[in-house]
Amino acid sequence: MGYSVLLIDDEPNFCASLNMLLATEGYDSTVSHSGQEALFHLENNHYDAVLLDIGLPDISGLEIAGILKKKYPDTVVIILTGFATLENAVESLRSGIYDYLRTPFVPDQLLRTLSRGIEHKRLERRLHNSEKRFRQLSRATWEGIIIYDAGNLLQANSQLCKMFGYEEKELLGRQIFDVLLDRDSIRTIHLQSGSDTIGPFEAIGIRKDESRFPVEIRVKRISYSGRGAQVAAIRDVTTSKLAVEKQLALQQKLSDAKRMEFLGLMAGSVAHDLNNIMAGIITYPELLLMDLPEDFKYREEIGMISEAGKRAAAVVSDLLTVARGATCKKEVHNLNSLVSGYSNSVECRELCTRYPGLEITSDMDSQLLNTSCSAVHITKSIMNLVNNAAEAIGKNGNILIITRNRVVVSPIDGYERIEPGEYVTLQVRDNGHGIPEKDRPHVFDPFYSKKILGRSGTGLGLAVVWNTAHDHDGYIDLESNKHGTTFTLYFPVTHKKPADAVPVPSMESSRGCGEQILVVDDQANQREIARLLLSRLGYCVHTVCSGEEAVKFVKEKAVDLVMIDMIMDPGINGCETYQQILQHKPGQKAIIASGYSNSTEIERARKLGITHFIKKPYSIHDLGQTLRLEIS
Repeated sequence: MGYSVLLIDDEPNFCASLNMLLATEGYDSTVSHSGQEALFHLENNHYDAVLLDIGLPDISGLEIAGILKKKYPDTVVIILTGFATLENAVESLRSGIYDYLRTPFVPDQLLRTLSRGIEHKRLERRLHNSEKRFRQLSRATWEGIIIYDAGNLLQANSQLCKMFGYEEKELLGRQIFDVLLDRDSIRTIHLQSGSDTIGPFEAIGIRKDESRFPVEIRVKRISYSGRGAQVAAIRDVTTSKLAVEKQLALQQKLSDAKRMEFLGLMAGSVAHDLNNIMAGIITYPELLLMDLPEDFKYREEIGMISEAGKRAAAVVSDLLTVARGATCKKEVHNLNSLVSGYSNSVECRELCTRYPGLEITSDMDSQLLNTSCSAVHITKSIMNLVNNAAEAIGKNGNILIITRNRVVVSPIDGYERIEPGEYVTLQVRDNGHGIPEKDRPHVFDPFYSKKILGRSGTGLGLAVVWNTAHDHDGYIDLESNKHGTTFTLYFPVTHKKPADAVPVPSMESSRGCGEQILVVDDQANQREIARLLLSRLGYCVHTVCSGEEAVKFVKEKAVDLVMIDMIMDPGINGCETYQQILQHKPGQKAIIASGYSNSTEIERARKLGITHFIKKPYSIHDLGQTLRLEIS
């Protein structure tokens, strides 16, 4: 049987005989001779039943019965007493006991009472749990239920009344489908009529306040109070429709992500080779111009070749930023200094020359906090946003660049969801004609451009802005109407201070003093370009075509600096080359020069101790500066 029983009585002989009787019948019994002992057992064990004497030496049995009712309601309590009175019996029943037996009693009478009491509590628990589950399901269901006959409402649940804004009495006896539904909107989803089931259907529900919302209806025939009737489950599918729209949006994002993955693979595969090719287009004209007289007939045309190469390199850089993200080193900067830098840049002056009726102004917070960012990518984002605004305005208009501190306390659902946090914001605001509503969801998509082909950008400008913001753990908001457009970029605040500015070497100070430089590159033309530029800068240059040869060279001859290409095929790459060089020449200075490197390899190089990187194609000025910074 396995039920546990606690026997509470101060008479040892009675307890012993009763304990033996219970054990014979398969009960697991425990004996307590006082109230305190009984409370201890109750605190530390579970009992299905308690046999309780009223007259205990320390605590009244009725008091214990009250404790049992309050703290152990699932335990059946049976009073055993030789001093039965009407008053005791009434008080016992008030205390929630199951039965009241007067001693002496027939053993079978006790066993029957005990068995019935335990079964009664078991059924009571099952009923309670069943009712509890029913109440939970009733509260949890989000469907409105109606029972009707020939269209007349017989009964409705509270969810339906809440859904439509009525009280049940307002609907009883009325033609329910004329009241709650727009009949003209009812249509079959996929009819599954059977002997007792009809539907499902879609329709437009009409609330008491006449507002409308989409519903789904399923109907089933039932027997109700001895007659045939129908029960209809009516579900508000507003959320479902929103979920479908959300799913479609997620599918679109997945499609975009796959497209970007393909774009990234394509960009990564061609960037290294394209940058190597363009190195010659940029570098050789630069070297020619250094040797040609100022009045040379084709000097301007040669300069145009170099500029065209730089623009092509910038397109590849943008493509990589869009496809793979901004992998540049992030340092502490103040956006005000970056805005000022752009306002005084050649690019800004050229834009104002191209659009003479354009006025570019700034409104910067003098107390602006700092952010950890890639200055190159943030400046490029400012430039792209201003260029985009200028092209949107056309001939005459105003562009305002604003910086502010902002604390977001609760999420902002703007163009995208902006999470709570402390930010610095960068706004670019124009007074153009605004972005058409149908175009706004796509303005940051790569190549989604409304610009005239050949007269403006590549279609990557705003995509670069989007990727830059998110690569900095930031957000973008966009507001646009017929009076103009505002882009707002949110960047997380850092309370660190910017590092002291490193003086930028001049061209003269960038020249070498015969230092030994080892160039490691698998491309012969890249080795030759590096050799020409470094020689022109006053360095003594050695070249090798692989990482393995570089390690061998450094073992045999000391050099002041190693200039390593990151991607070399076949053989070991730039990081592996430098790692092996360090094993033979600890502390060897090196820089990485590469047309394309992923963020993982760049981070690995930093951990090895390389602090300076130069991106191909590079100019003689950029190369000279990078080498002087590393060597000095």
